[in-house]
Amino acid sequence: MSQEKVQDSVQEPAQDKVQEVATDSQSNAETSSDSGLLQEVMSKKSQIKDLQNELASMKAKEEGRRKELLIAEGKKDEVIAELELKVKEGESAIERLNTLEADQREYWLGKLPEDKQEKFSKHPIEVIQDLAEEYAQPTTNVKVDNQSPGTFGGYSSMAEWAESDPASYQKQNQVSKGIKIGYK
Repeated sequence: MSQEKVQDSVQEPAQDKVQEVATDSQSNAETSSDSGLLQEVMSKKSQIKDLQNELASMKAKEEGRRKELLIAEGKKDEVIAELELKVKEGESAIERLNTLEADQREYWLGKLPEDKQEKFSKHPIEVIQDLAEEYAQPTTNVKVDNQSPGTFGGYSSMAEWAESDPASYQKQNQVSKGIKIGYK
């Protein structure tokens, strides 16, 4: 029994190595076949697009034939009713789009500064939106030193002033504040 166990344990690592080699060769084959698979998918995609276009044209032709047949049978009123229904649907869609566009225009014009609203009111919505987003971006605040130029005796800091010109530093601080501040 112990010999069988030893043989089984020897065979298992050998099988594992064979499986690893097989897996490696499969992955190499998969990467080389990926480009072929991609080309196949792209060709199928273009075929589907062509078939969809063909189906749309066939539906349009069939609808034209159906209308001609109804007219030939003397059912012009039905064709006219269908066309009027399509026209009403189109008009309502146009009305909704116009309302939406006006709302969007007002919204984006409201985001512009008041002095710019009238100037850009006739521009396309996309332009107004871009301008409104540009005006809405926060401006970067520039740090401004409002101290007089002689505050630090012409130096960038009090420490530098005290180090470079201690006499004028002491004189200025004794005169202006009455308190001696020292940096060494």
